[in-house]
Amino acid sequence: MVVQRLQAAALLLGPLIFALSPFFWVDGHYGITGGTLIALSMVPWVYGLIGEYERLRERVPTLAGLWLLLLVIGMFGSIAFGLQGFFEGVFDITERVSLAALDEYPPHSLFLLWLPGPSFPLALLAFGVLLGWTRMAPRWVAVLVCLAAVAFPLARVLRTDWVAYIADLLMVLAFGLLAWRAWHRPVAAATSD
Repeated sequence: MVVQRLQAAALLLGPLIFALSPFFWVDGHYGITGGTLIALSMVPWVYGLIGEYERLRERVPTLAGLWLLLLVIGMFGSIAFGLQGFFEGVFDITERVSLAALDEYPPHSLFLLWLPGPSFPLALLAFGVLLGWTRMAPRWVAVLVCLAAVAFPLARVLRTDWVAYIADLLMVLAFGLLAWRAWHRPVAAATSD
């Protein structure tokens, strides 16, 4: 029961922390505080999603395992982008200079940023599809998760504050609903916490 409640709370806490980041953007860039919030948000968010993985694993074990791998890679990419924003702010480097420096290390930046970066929103989209397909949540909630997953990278690519606010509000709403459902879910008989 305790773990279930912690994971339910984490399903909301992660997106809430993440949603604070655009309020600290500096000229459309993550900056020190925004980058820190993005990186830190991944820990509770993924912890909450691991609780959902356990439920998915019962219904679609192979797909759940592949989804978990994508989720972990995406978490790594989101943390990397958050840290990039943090270090750009710390060293007072513009995004152009930062991206130009990354061009000098193509395989490294490919594996640290460009491949894992899109994996987190892709994992959220896959999660929404799996929620709907397995009927672990009402279809409208699954659709809301999918919409939030699509809006997530759009907001980050456009770097427009109001788009980010709307995208993050959609994400908080979708995961708030999932957190509410997880909090009130009956505890499985096999668990002993």
